[in-house]
Amino acid sequence: MRIIAGIAGGHRLISPPTDRIRPTSDRVREALFSMLGPIEGAVVVDGFAGAGTLGLEALSRGAKQCYFFDSSHQAIETVRENARRTGLVDDAIIRQCTFEQGLATVVEGTPDLWLLDPPYKTIRAREALEAMDTQRQKVTPGALVVWESHVDEQPPPLSRFEVTRQRDYGTTRLTFLRCIDEGDDGTTTS
Repeated sequence: MRIIAGIAGGHRLISPPTDRIRPTSDRVREALFSMLGPIEGAVVVDGFAGAGTLGLEALSRGAKQCYFFDSSHQAIETVRENARRTGLVDDAIIRQCTFEQGLATVVEGTPDLWLLDPPYKTIRAREALEAMDTQRQKVTPGALVVWESHVDEQPPPLSRFEVTRQRDYGTTRLTFLRCIDEGDDGTTTS
């Protein structure tokens, strides 16, 4: 694994010493950031950080700040080491916690981009998306969520998000969801 582009492009990353963490492949990460386009100045959340590959790639490409959340001690130590190796530690907020606990600590309305790569085929993705759907002050209209999942998975019904794009790469699916909001008259705005 390596950082693909930006100020830390080419830096090698380490993986946690466990089989339970599946870092996003270079191919999928490259496709994801190509679809995102410029992200300079964005505030990002790497919601199931693992090795931190998604959030560190975002920082390398110009994101202003990234929150990294993972409940695994091994994963968080790996994120810290990878942030140190890439020189991106100053812009990384690294917390060992569940996604829902991390969501509660995010500064209201600041994240522009939410990167979610929970374990495939578990309830964790559904729980995270549902928590974001109810946390009106944490996820503002216009924010983008990218959920990496198995191709068999679909997002749960959500009142504040619309699916804008899905792309499959082998057994991996990227689902892009845009946060929308209902105006006082019941119309949808984004």
